[in-house]
Amino acid sequence: MTGTPGTRDEQIPLLSVVVPVYGVERYLDDCLNSLVDQDLAQEIIVVVDASPDRSVVVAREFEAAYDQVRVVENPVNIGLGAARNVGLGHARGKYVTFPDSDDMVVPGAYASLVASLERSGSDFATAYADEFGTSSGRHRYWTTRPAVYATGAEGATLADLPELVYDHTAWTKVFRREFLVREDLRWPETTKCEDVVPSMRAYAAASAFDVVPLCLYLYRRRPGSITTALTSSRTILDWAVQVREAFRVVEGVGVPEAVQLFVEKVLRYEVASRITSLGDVDDETRLAATTLVAELLEASEAATLRRVPTATLTAALGLLAGPEPEARHEGLPAPLLEALALTTDGSGPAPAAQPGPMVSVVMPTFDVDPWIDACVRSVLEQTMGDLELIVVDDHSTDGTWEKVLDWARRDARVVPVRNPGSGGAQARNAGLELARGRYVIFCDGDDLVPRHAYRTLLDLAESSAADVTVGGFQRVWTSTTWSDPKKYGLETRLERTTLDLNPRMIRNRTCWNRLIRRDFWVEHKLHFPTTPRGNDMLPMTAAMRFARSIAVTPEVVYHYRARPGASSMTARLGDVRSLIGYFVQERLCAVLVADDDRSELAREYWHAALGSDAWATLGKLLQDGFDHLEQEDRAAVSAAVAGLVSLAPFEALERIGARRALVFHLAAHGHLDLARTVWEREVGKRYASGSDTITTFAEALSAAMADGLDRRLAGRLWRNDVMRPFIDGSHAWDDKLGERMMVFASKIDPEVSLRSTATPATREVRVAEALLHGELNDVWRESQYNPYRYRPKFAASVTGVRGRVLHLRGSGPVRPGVRVLRLLALGSVGKQRDVHSQRVFGRVSVNEKGWSVDADLTALEPGYDWRLRVIVQDAFGELELPVRIEWPGGVSSLSVVRPMRLANGDELGLRTFASGTARVATAVRWRGIRVGRRARKLRAYRAVEWRIQRAAKNRRNRKKAELQIASRRNDA
Repeated sequence: MTGTPGTRDEQIPLLSVVVPVYGVERYLDDCLNSLVDQDLAQEIIVVVDASPDRSVVVAREFEAAYDQVRVVENPVNIGLGAARNVGLGHARGKYVTFPDSDDMVVPGAYASLVASLERSGSDFATAYADEFGTSSGRHRYWTTRPAVYATGAEGATLADLPELVYDHTAWTKVFRREFLVREDLRWPETTKCEDVVPSMRAYAAASAFDVVPLCLYLYRRRPGSITTALTSSRTILDWAVQVREAFRVVEGVGVPEAVQLFVEKVLRYEVASRITSLGDVDDETRLAATTLVAELLEASEAATLRRVPTATLTAALGLLAGPEPEARHEGLPAPLLEALALTTDGSGPAPAAQPGPMVSVVMPTFDVDPWIDACVRSVLEQTMGDLELIVVDDHSTDGTWEKVLDWARRDARVVPVRNPGSGGAQARNAGLELARGRYVIFCDGDDLVPRHAYRTLLDLAESSAADVTVGGFQRVWTSTTWSDPKKYGLETRLERTTLDLNPRMIRNRTCWNRLIRRDFWVEHKLHFPTTPRGNDMLPMTAAMRFARSIAVTPEVVYHYRARPGASSMTARLGDVRSLIGYFVQERLCAVLVADDDRSELAREYWHAALGSDAWATLGKLLQDGFDHLEQEDRAAVSAAVAGLVSLAPFEALERIGARRALVFHLAAHGHLDLARTVWEREVGKRYASGSDTITTFAEALSAAMADGLDRRLAGRLWRNDVMRPFIDGSHAWDDKLGERMMVFASKIDPEVSLRSTATPATREVRVAEALLHGELNDVWRESQYNPYRYRPKFAASVTGVRGRVLHLRGSGPVRPGVRVLRLLALGSVGKQRDVHSQRVFGRVSVNEKGWSVDADLTALEPGYDWRLRVIVQDAFGELELPVRIEWPGGVSSLSVVRPMRLANGDELGLRTFASGTARVATAVRWRGIRVGRRARKLRAYRAVEWRIQRAAKNRRNRKKAELQIASRRNDA
């Protein structure tokens, strides 16, 4: 039942919500609003614990407005635990929960947990929490990171889910009230750490509990709260007493794995933050903390302590052994001494203490049972055996963890670890904390490592003293493989290079094909960010950017398995959280790398980001569809895309193509539907000349221009993707399409007028002008005219010859801002228009008199008809136009030539096609070129055969050649 003002409802509520209040006037309104909006029958018991601010006023206002709110006032402050107990005494509901008054509850969350309890009959249900209020934004609260919070469970016990000893909060749970009464579960009233013992008692006593896979709670990090004052003497004393009692509860359950996980949690996350403050506390507090640490260490196993950072263990050693460095270690816990490689005879560090290995291999795993054996075997069978394999399992639900433990029993180099959080990033970070090697490298649990890979990388790293050593990799499918080291700058062995010297390396930012010095990693404080996808992009980019020296080997050092199924990372490209996470990380990479837009590194980076990775990620979302997304999710996607695209220079957008740039621009400004239309046109899923495609594309272009799309890109899109398809589909026009195009032309053409280009007589210009004038008949007529009739008069005259190279001087409407780029020959067979071959002639020279180029006729193969084209560039890009050739003797021909083989090796035959009304001129002799003409009717054209003789070096050779030609003519 949603909380609404109205009549009093006296029926027994399903849920009682107990809210203790003290000093939270600023946040109480948010909290109570989130509670009254829960969709179920509930009562909200607000226990105001003698708050010194106006919190009671806020609470009374809600009590007056909502029937479900009741306020209980304590005359004196009794503390958080006692206030909860008071509220529990007033509770009437079948279920009860205890949120804090400065936090918020997610809408509908309580209803989901109550529904789970009604269905399963369990004693309580729990779900995960997110925290907010810091500069890092919203993220998962640390006690609710185990993977089971993402999968869920019903009717479980602590023996089934021992990792839930991490969860010691009251506000992530909904309890069955009779369970609390039966087990006499109450909150301690004289401590500031009131949640720890009741939470462990609940897990220990419950016959069953549920884990609901949703976010229940939003925990606010704020100054002045209890959890932000962890280092005071009173707080540390309360913590030590409560944790020690909770530890006894966990030991009494009889689940050894739960005991070890509890020890690991306290040592890794709680002792580390408090032990440094013990020098400023009183003797009672120091004794309590020392006793707790000693008990935890005595109960721990050596494997557990290997998962605890060495710095924390060293601090624990100092706490137990005293400040004297020569203190003997007798009586200290054996697992601690083993983990720190110390002797028990007081001699300090053992002379033969086990040194760290050369290489630490960190392997995160999650549900990779079919592949884990092969992966672990490929690492352990390396020809370089001085390594440790730290396998961090992310709470797999198949047989992965059992197989890892089996490998650990067989090979001491395998260190099995349960991920203290969830996700691949936290798993890698956890492995790095335990790494002892001189170098670190990463491997995924479903891939393979070639037998000599680590030896190759290590030898190169040692000989070059590089911070980062990179090797080639191979992508493996079931029946094929792929590798392209040249694409990533890995084709050549390099001992000392950098990212600036070899910028193509930025295209590959995976972590599993590079060996990194561990002290370099620590020096630059690198870590893997918690994000659903691309968590290795930023640390690997930073590593390459900061590296003083990078070594490269072209040898394949990693086999990346492209496996099917939705659990692999590549299968989740289109997931919204993955997309947002990728674009956020990519933006950070752009800030790190592309600080100079003009550098080669920046060009390579943007080519890899926008042209490949970002395009594939956004394209997967557009392909899968986003109709199911809420408006908030759509806005988040657009904001993430905008964050990256806003940093891209125009040159980067121009390089990927105007159409792709338009897709990014539309997505960044919230036009996801229009972006999908343009994307479908780009990948060939839409017919270019379809009426819907043309109008939708014009609408997308108009919207993008309103949002600030660069006019240079807009002009190219207007000409190439709107006007040309519109003209090509003119045979299927209707009045409705023409009217819509008039509207778009009135919006777009004045901003990017085609009349400003180098081609004023093209059909695109004439049709655009007709659209602006508003005459559909003129639009249709201009579209139907022969395009060659209105093409610009580009022409080239043969002005010289050198061997078989003709020197062509061109003329045409070349204006300021226009460049003639090159002369192109497109070869086709007979009347076919398909291009079977292509030749590009030399560089075009441009001056105030026109343009010129040298054309090597030997490049034109016989058997093709070659159409000559000049490529020009104006403000809107490149344009291909035909060229008319002016031959010696005053004969002008179309731009089609056909080479012929002649008997004389010194001669080259060309057949060109002149207009049907042209007359064949008489034979002339011009600058050493003999031109013979023989006319014959060829349908609508006259064929003119040219025989161009190579210039003779002297008169005698020319005379001899003339006699030979005359003789052949007489014979004919």
